[in-house]
Amino acid sequence: MNPFRLLFLVVVSWLALGAHSWAARTIVIDAGHGGHDRGGIPGQKHPEKVYALDVALRLRRSLQSAGFNTVMTRDRDYFVGLRERCQIANSRSGNVFISIHFNSAKREGAAGIETYYYSSSSAAFAAAVHREVLRAAGTEDRSVRRRGFYVLRNTRVPAVLAELGFLTNRAEGNRVTSSSHRQRLADALARAIVRQYR
Repeated sequence: MNPFRLLFLVVVSWLALGAHSWAARTIVIDAGHGGHDRGGIPGQKHPEKVYALDVALRLRRSLQSAGFNTVMTRDRDYFVGLRERCQIANSRSGNVFISIHFNSAKREGAAGIETYYYSSSSAAFAAAVHREVLRAAGTEDRSVRRRGFYVLRNTRVPAVLAELGFLTNRAEGNRVTSSSHRQRLADALARAIVRQYR
């Protein structure tokens, strides 16, 4: 066989394998809470489940525009159990799991961004998410933390839980009610995912 033809076939095969590997990457977007589970703490003014879902839907649009496959653990206001969320994430190889939440505290002054992971294979993903969200939110850095939350401990894929601000903090809660702010948060999550997995 002509050596140039052989080289061409090798390069095309390599590119095809690379494209297939990337195309197989599916981002599982987990909007926290839902249905009877409002999220947050009793008496909280802003419902976490509503804003988590809104950011999740915005993130889905951004990732689909970037060419990723996406799966939602919920796309409307209904309840999904933690085990089912993990089953969706673990349903096939190549998935990545991002769980979207907003924080709350009894102390109104509590503010900032927290990002969680459990498996060491998720540490770089968590750092990328935290960096982008912190820059977009313009608030306090409450750091990246390793915690054994159920959805992180029971997923077999890279998994991160993002706390995108405190709804119980007057200033942050009011920002989250802004559509433009929620879009900034979704865009930040999308940038982190694209840079980490494209």
